[in-house]
Amino acid sequence: MDLSAFSAHAGPIMAVFAASFLQAITGFGLVMVAAPLLMFFYDPRLVVLLVVLLASCGNATQTLILRRAARWDIVRRMFLGSLCAQPVGYFIYHHFPSEGIKLLVSVVILISLTTMQLSHWRFRQTARGDFIAGFLAGAMATTTGMAGPVLILYFAAAGMTPATLRATTISFFFCCNVLSVTTFLVGGAALGEALHEVVFLLPGLVAGIATGHIFFRYLPAARFRQILNVILYIVCLYTIYGVWRRW
Repeated sequence: MDLSAFSAHAGPIMAVFAASFLQAITGFGLVMVAAPLLMFFYDPRLVVLLVVLLASCGNATQTLILRRAARWDIVRRMFLGSLCAQPVGYFIYHHFPSEGIKLLVSVVILISLTTMQLSHWRFRQTARGDFIAGFLAGAMATTTGMAGPVLILYFAAAGMTPATLRATTISFFFCCNVLSVTTFLVGGAALGEALHEVVFLLPGLVAGIATGHIFFRYLPAARFRQILNVILYIVCLYTIYGVWRRW
């Protein structure tokens, strides 16, 4: 394949590298970091498809590696909730304009970041809670490509070890993203165009995951996420400002 095509995608590749690196270290962050950054390069509606496909690829690899540490009973209940949420999520995705999706993604990230940092809410992990969290995460995954914020809030006080938490969330993300891809395929979304672009972004995904797993034991994940949270605030506020000016 022409190397100039990859060099033309240098910006998106670096965005995906940073996002997958964070996901490999913490279990979260692939879509939350990649989505707002990729919107500088692609149409927001295409970005939703890109991040879902990228997340499916990345989480498939990590699920194979971490499957023994995952709580599959929780994953199954959340998957059932996600399955029930697909029609709701796709309806919003299909009917919102591109600028509306860009604004929705940025607002969701901002609210999620602020809530995670300032709120003292704690959700007790139960079978019913697993289903509800899965439903909300599934709806968000199909609408914006982001299932992570809901799970971060839900699992904040779950009492799982970092390794179990990482394995469980990544395993659910994989199942949820495969379900979202199926929904987009049935709904007639432009997956062909997204798959073409994903080919150029996969090197960044693979490199980020590999590097993250190497440094997992050595980097302070909490401090790393704090730095990226600041970056996300800046990117999202800039995106909202840009949309407001165009409107």
